Amino acid sequence: MIVNTTNEGWEIFSHSAHGLLAGNIANHLAEKFKHENWIATLTAIIEHDDRQLNFEEKNYLTEIGTPLDFLDEHRTTHDILSRSQRLLDEAQKKSTWVAIFIMHHLQFIYSEDAKESKRVSKFLSNLEAKKKNFMSNYKLSSSDVDSIYQIMVFADRCSLIMCQNGIPSLGRKLEINTSIGGKTYFIMQNEAEQVKIEPWIFEPSEFKITCEYKLLEKSSFSSNKQFETELEKSSIRIKEWTLKK
Repeated sequence: MIVNTTNEGWEIFSHSAHGLLAGNIANHLAEKFKHENWIATLTAIIEHDDRQLNFEEKNYLTEIGTPLDFLDEHRTTHDILSRSQRLLDEAQKKSTWVAIFIMHHLQFIYSEDAKESKRVSKFLSNLEAKKKNFMSNYKLSSSDVDSIYQIMVFADRCSLIMCQNGIPSLGRKLEINTSIGGKTYFIMQNEAEQVKIEPWIFEPSEFKITCEYKLLEKSSFSSNKQFETELEKSSIRIKEWTLKK
């Protein structure tokens, strides 16, 4: 989960909501980026971070009882492998195309962990063999996969910046990443609080996107169970952004 501290309390964005936002961003890209299997690619983008929270498996509080942001989590080898397998099992039920890009994403984010863990290294090696088999079904080359994956990288990073309240104000620019078409993209906000991305690669010149989150006013929690209960019963809030060329 993505956790922000505000004057009102804790803003909690689920990774599933973050993934949906990433998909919404990707779906507004210029038509030239949308290939013939676009819906499956969009599904991979939307679901690339699903099946994260499992309160029976893991504690989501810090030592002082505050919500734990995903960047501060300690991931064990078991956490990595079990979560990855859940993602892959669901992806393959829909489409091997979806699975290709989920696999590619897992290889990307866990490449450093593979250097420290033989189990993770073996898991990723097995993924590579399976991924190449799936790629042959669609006659996809490695460069094809990498090129399409850059759309996920771009949309994922944009969504994360937005969910983390990380867009700079006063016209200052923040680098998103170097991704689609090998270009480097930047995000900023103008005086009207409209979001600008340079270079502009979207089809419409202006559009709105939203993401659901929850606000918890309680400062800390006595147990993981209490936190889960408070999170479940909290009302839904919606954050909106206007992106303009």
